Amino acid sequence: MDTTRRIPVPGTYNFRDPGGYRADGGLVRRGKLFRSDGLHELGAAGRAELAKLGVRVVIDLRDDFEASVMPDDLDGLDVEVVRFPVFEGSGASQGAVGITLGALYARIVDQHANVVIGVLREIAATGSDGVLVHCTAGKDRTGIVVALALLAVGVDRAVVIEDYALSQANLGGAWLEGMVSMVASYGVPDTPELRVLMGGSPPAVLEATLDIVERKHGSVRQYLLDGGLTLAELATLHHVLVEPG
Repeated sequence: MDTTRRIPVPGTYNFRDPGGYRADGGLVRRGKLFRSDGLHELGAAGRAELAKLGVRVVIDLRDDFEASVMPDDLDGLDVEVVRFPVFEGSGASQGAVGITLGALYARIVDQHANVVIGVLREIAATGSDGVLVHCTAGKDRTGIVVALALLAVGVDRAVVIEDYALSQANLGGAWLEGMVSMVASYGVPDTPELRVLMGGSPPAVLEATLDIVERKHGSVRQYLLDGGLTLAELATLHHVLVEPG
């Protein structure tokens, strides 16, 4: 039985659809919100699969350096690309001495709430079109954004954390080895800690991040409202992500 929820889009390792989870008033729509690692190796087969899946909007969370080194391979596709660069979670940010996933995630929710709000607004604005959120690994920046989107529409916290944790199995092996080799070329040593940073998705880290959000704001929804999302925008997000059922 496949427990990774992975969609085998050529050129990707961590392409998933969180559709089907129970949410407030129904289920998260299948084929609406996708999440992935980088799209720089799609090739013709990968691009064809994106078209088949109905992806019309791609939201890229990578910083400028990542996007220039590994540009998305989307030529010829009828997609709109929207960029919301976040340095935290990039290979360069992970190279800092002593940095942890917990610290990176805390920075994302504390210092980049505007990015989170912007992405959720963009998702809400896509209507019935398929939308793909991605970064380099599809687990940190993408993981936080997708987790908050799912929690905002009422998916159970335990389910969201379980979904986040799936990335580690998808990224292990060829993807992780390739990324470790790439950052080594920039002088970043291969250590167990680096491998957790680059390929790990420990449930406890997301748990701790959500605890931070809830201690400061009471709930994820209130965090989003405090960050500038309106009640009407939250309702629209729910409408586009959740189908009755």
